[in-house]
Amino acid sequence: MTEKMKQEEGFEFQAEIKKLLNILSHSLYTHKEVFLRELISNASDALTKMKFSSLTNTDYEGKDIPFEINIDGDKEKKTLTITDTGIGMTKDEIIQNVGTIAKSGSLEFITNLSEQAKKDSNIIGQFGVGFYSVFMVADEVRIRTKSHKKGEPAYEWHSDGTGKYFLNPIEKENRGTEIIVHLKDEEKEYTEKTRIESIIKKYSNFVSFPIMVCGERANQITAIWKEPKKEIKEEQYNEFYKFISNTEDTPLFHLHTSAEAPIQFSSILYCPSTNYETYGFKKLEHGVHLYSNKILIQSDCKLLLPEYLRFIHGVVDSSDIPLNISRETFQDNRIIHKMKSVLVKQVLTLLQDMAKNEKEKYETFWRQFGRILKEGVHFDFENKDTLAQLMRFNSSMCKSPDELLSLKEYIDRMKPDQKEIYYITAVNRETMEKSPYLEIFRKKDIEVLYLTDPNDEFLLSGLHEFEKKPIRSADQANLDLLKDSDKKIVDTTEEPQNYEESFKHLLKTIKVTLADRTIDVKESNRLVDSPCCLVNPDGVPSVHVQKLIQMVDTNYKISKKIMEINRKHRMIQNLARMNETPSYQPLIEKIVNQLFENALMQDGVVYNPTSMAPRLNELLEELTKATLGEAKRIIV
Repeated sequence: MTEKMKQEEGFEFQAEIKKLLNILSHSLYTHKEVFLRELISNASDALTKMKFSSLTNTDYEGKDIPFEINIDGDKEKKTLTITDTGIGMTKDEIIQNVGTIAKSGSLEFITNLSEQAKKDSNIIGQFGVGFYSVFMVADEVRIRTKSHKKGEPAYEWHSDGTGKYFLNPIEKENRGTEIIVHLKDEEKEYTEKTRIESIIKKYSNFVSFPIMVCGERANQITAIWKEPKKEIKEEQYNEFYKFISNTEDTPLFHLHTSAEAPIQFSSILYCPSTNYETYGFKKLEHGVHLYSNKILIQSDCKLLLPEYLRFIHGVVDSSDIPLNISRETFQDNRIIHKMKSVLVKQVLTLLQDMAKNEKEKYETFWRQFGRILKEGVHFDFENKDTLAQLMRFNSSMCKSPDELLSLKEYIDRMKPDQKEIYYITAVNRETMEKSPYLEIFRKKDIEVLYLTDPNDEFLLSGLHEFEKKPIRSADQANLDLLKDSDKKIVDTTEEPQNYEESFKHLLKTIKVTLADRTIDVKESNRLVDSPCCLVNPDGVPSVHVQKLIQMVDTNYKISKKIMEINRKHRMIQNLARMNETPSYQPLIEKIVNQLFENALMQDGVVYNPTSMAPRLNELLEELTKATLGEAKRIIV
């Protein structure tokens, strides 16, 4: 028996470690490559502790040794070696840190792990826990370590992860820890320099200490989110954005912040200059990465920002996050929710400042990402008022389709006696300009918001009001605007004699004719140039919204409407006179149905095209017969 074997001591793993190793053997981690991230993280922690210790203790091992991490792979021997020049460990510290997990506070979590939760649970953090991820790829692991404390001997720890580990004293010149991983046959890829470098770039690129791979530094990017803002130039921000977003574009803006309460974290968030999300498909993925002490915890973390801010890229780093087994999920999400709340408010505050002080830049942002930002009105009740202030629209008083205004600007331009905010929805501005619903607003010189985005009406209906001003669609029946419209519009149009009775009789005829197609028929106070229109009862969505619903649900039927008749229109007056003659009733019925379907078409609805064309032909035939009869009388 050799001297070494006489000195070697065998130990049983703590029961909880055996449980953990068993879980690891069943693939606790989603990606095995994270074992290297964990070893680097432990090495970085050891270096950080050594750096702080050196500030107060000048009597320690290896004063001239640089603070760095070295990684080397040996394909022939199937080994991967990770060496740090950190604080190192004594014999007791090895037993305490590597032989037990009690210090990590994760015992209860491991005990309660269910079979379903194993694949994505997280418990990492301290050396005694994250370290064991190495057994996903290793047949055996050796730790060679020497404490920074003067006079402490070096020790080697080794185990195959089956239930026991062994300790023996060794000769080691420098302080720090060396981990030699004897890889399984199928895991030889982790000896390759390019593979090692790719893992470092993905997870550990911002570690403060140099990571040397086969003698070359692998981590070149500085974690600028940890640096004071005043020391960072715009070029550095832009270069960092290009790195994390994998693009050559320049961001539209960035937000560099840090918070101490209620959660300590640092962050840099960016807004791209271009929105690559095409409506209906190619939805943007979340682009904010979560770090803890510069070590990647989760890429594209969906928990940090809501869906309506999914276009934001960046980095968030917090040492307050409770790390758990694979860093891919979180043992306690309350901290993440608190960070999310702070981050959202920071982004919205920046947008408010931009809208106020950099109007042109904000409008550039709105044209790119406004459609996505609008989603927040429906889902973020806490920030609903702020989001409403950030919304932008075109309107009937804008000089061009490109001009934008806020709801606040609309209210500032309202007439003194105007009580409501009005909008109209259509596929384009040209269609809205020709809409009969705008006639009363145009007559009274009242501004109407133009909504062309399919989501806009849902947005405004979700708001209900802004600064205590109700928001109403122009095609709703009982608009407050119309209650005293007869006093506001001076109409000098002459009416035929005895027209009152004739008009009332016509309304009854139209009601009977359209009994199955309308809710009611009544005189209009909103029309100026059009003979009639169809309006929605209160509480019924506009036709535009109903058509969107119909696209999703083919069984959905457009709701019946109220038909409003313009008694001043010459056609209606002629129709009233014709209605006094019984022989004209079949023709009047055709005209009334055609007027109804014309009004539907103005709303973008074609009720029954197969019946409309024959009816139009019949009406044209009647018109030509009447014209020929008139011509004959003139000739005779």
